[in-house]
Amino acid sequence: MAASLTSAEEWLRPLDRARTALFTRALRVAPLRSVLVEKKRRVPALLLLHAAVALVLSVLAPTLLLVAGPLLLGVPHLLSDVRYLVLRPSLPRRARAWLLGGAAMLLALRVAELFGAASLLRYELPLCALWVTGSALLGTRRIRDPRLIVIASLAIAFAGVAVLAPSTVRLVMAHAHNVIAVAIWALAFCAARGRALAVAGVLGGAVLALLATPLAWLGFKHGLVQCLGLHSFLAAEQLAPFVRSTPLALGVVASFAFLQSVHYAVWLHAIPQEATRGEGTLSFRMSCRALQNELGRWGSLLALLVVVAVPVLGLVSPLRTQSVYLSLATFHGYLELGALSLWWLNRRTS
Repeated sequence: MAASLTSAEEWLRPLDRARTALFTRALRVAPLRSVLVEKKRRVPALLLLHAAVALVLSVLAPTLLLVAGPLLLGVPHLLSDVRYLVLRPSLPRRARAWLLGGAAMLLALRVAELFGAASLLRYELPLCALWVTGSALLGTRRIRDPRLIVIASLAIAFAGVAVLAPSTVRLVMAHAHNVIAVAIWALAFCAARGRALAVAGVLGGAVLALLATPLAWLGFKHGLVQCLGLHSFLAAEQLAPFVRSTPLALGVVASFAFLQSVHYAVWLHAIPQEATRGEGTLSFRMSCRALQNELGRWGSLLALLVVVAVPVLGLVSPLRTQSVYLSLATFHGYLELGALSLWWLNRRTS
């Protein structure tokens, strides 16, 4: 088992060499050097670069992002989610156990659904509300904190709406959780708060451009309308079922693909870099060693197997694998809500 993890590090060595060579060449260019040397400039700049590429692809090939993104980056971003929200922060032991237990419970519900117990899903959203509220309660320093009352009230309202319109709530959460990741980075991790808010503003502008202009429609007419078994019209039915205007529905698809890609970049680049001490960057092998230290050998081996298995299964049945992954990964949106609540409760007020 240890040999398997060592082999994984050896496989990552060429990637680290390529990464080092790329950074070395970039640092020779004065304008790039001024950006890359300091973390407060480097992280937002690289995130915006990723967003620019994602914007182009979300216009010309949104279905490629919607299918290939989860298959390639879905599991690694879930691991980052759990590591930086649960395992690394100095949370009370009970709060950490509650977060992990709730994630396991929601994952079990989705696994049961795959095996025919779909009726259990009616409990999912109320349990999510209870999970987020309990996370905040176990993590707060003062039980009479008015912010705790706000969180509990919102969770109760969420549970009530979820009972009346569960499909609508799930759809709203699917869209919203991409934005929640950006909020977590900007508010809880990024030291250069002004730069983070500026990046968030740029991302918001890109989403408005996709929704309010004919960009997505032009991309549909001249770009890739179907990829890996997913057609843009099918994606529109799934992501924008209440939208009657075809151009607007395609805009919703493009904006979701864009924000989903940014969401992955936040968890795989921005937050890990912000959480690293000093101005240095994380190599692939450093990330692999950190994962082993935090998950243990068995947990790291299991994570490695899943990281490899999902793309391999995606080669056989990409759309089915993507659908199963998205179903099983539902828990992490509520984990992010719980973490954001904890950050707010533990934030010092003047």
